[in-house]
Amino acid sequence: MKVLFFISSFPKLSETFILNQITGLIDRGVEVEILAWHRAFNEADHQAVREYDLLSKTHFINIPASKWRRLLKASFLFGKLFLKNRRLALETMKWRKYGQMSSSLRLLYSASYFLNREKADAVIAHYGPNGNIANFYKNEGLLEERTMVFFHGQDLTSFVKKWGEGVYRDLFASEISLLPISHYFATKLVHYGANKENVSIHHMGVDTAEFDYQATKKQAPIRFLTTGRLTEKKGMETAIQTMALLKSRLKVPFHLDILGDGERKADLVELISRLDVGDVVTLCGAKTQEAVKAAVKEATIIIQLSKTAENGDMEGIPMVLMEAMSRGKITLSTYHSGIPELIENGRNGFLVQEDSPEQAADLIEGILQSKLFPLEKISLEARETIHREFCLNTWNDRLVKRCKGEKI
Repeated sequence: MKVLFFISSFPKLSETFILNQITGLIDRGVEVEILAWHRAFNEADHQAVREYDLLSKTHFINIPASKWRRLLKASFLFGKLFLKNRRLALETMKWRKYGQMSSSLRLLYSASYFLNREKADAVIAHYGPNGNIANFYKNEGLLEERTMVFFHGQDLTSFVKKWGEGVYRDLFASEISLLPISHYFATKLVHYGANKENVSIHHMGVDTAEFDYQATKKQAPIRFLTTGRLTEKKGMETAIQTMALLKSRLKVPFHLDILGDGERKADLVELISRLDVGDVVTLCGAKTQEAVKAAVKEATIIIQLSKTAENGDMEGIPMVLMEAMSRGKITLSTYHSGIPELIENGRNGFLVQEDSPEQAADLIEGILQSKLFPLEKISLEARETIHREFCLNTWNDRLVKRCKGEKI
């Protein structure tokens, strides 16, 4: 069986959930091809990218970042496509009909690939906008395979806010399977007009065999960890503000490592300086999957204080929380998006309201200085939750069945 993965950037350090799906299918004997709009260039790629030789399996469309270069190349591509398939060339340019798909030139830039590709047995698109593109080519008779699209967060929040609730109307009318990663996003899909019968929750998961259980410890120094792209929705500012409050409260040494890179780095550097927490907070930059796993292993408490960004962007269910809970780590997050589907406050971890550094600091202080919380029980329940509901092997087995058209 051959499966085409249609994704945005590859190999993107923050998208281990896609990488784990790809390698999981390869481990199950599936031939994989990857189509990505852009190549992500990292200081070091995840080890699995090399081990599975994934770049040799990837086709990059590569739309130029420069507007003028993009338009210049588009004129050449249009002429070439017009000579080969006049009707398709003209269809890709109908921006009134296809909106953002056409005006962004993504239809034009991707047309050559879909005209010339080898057929697969199934297609897995990640993120709703790629599902829209896939549906266009399905309507053009160039994507006959069984197709499914995963929805992760931004594609059902800020993207819909920007382009309107009808942005997926044609996709919803198609036979393409819609796979939100949480109940929260499943509800959003139905609200926006998706057929409930075509929506099926498919969690991302972690390989529980990779994470040994670690008994909860509170020895000094206390090591806090948060990880993810330095974007507004990750709540890094809230984490830093929480450390500023703890600096005047805790009588034991502690430190917060922030793993990740992104557009808010300069703002976070300024905030760390202004709050005078440079001695207890370190911006560590983007790290490979292996480095993140090592950091989670050494951490005392994982904090992920996600929040809704001003543009409406929201998280899915952060992978780092799943990895931490698989080890039995104590996790602190927020009542945000699908996170309460993973963490039940006081049972297998802790939750606070968004944008609440005071509440987060109070809770951390209580965890470290009192015996009010049954941490060992919470730790064991965290691990059990992952094994029961977020096991990667279970979900990858289901994905193979979906690709074959078998009932789940």
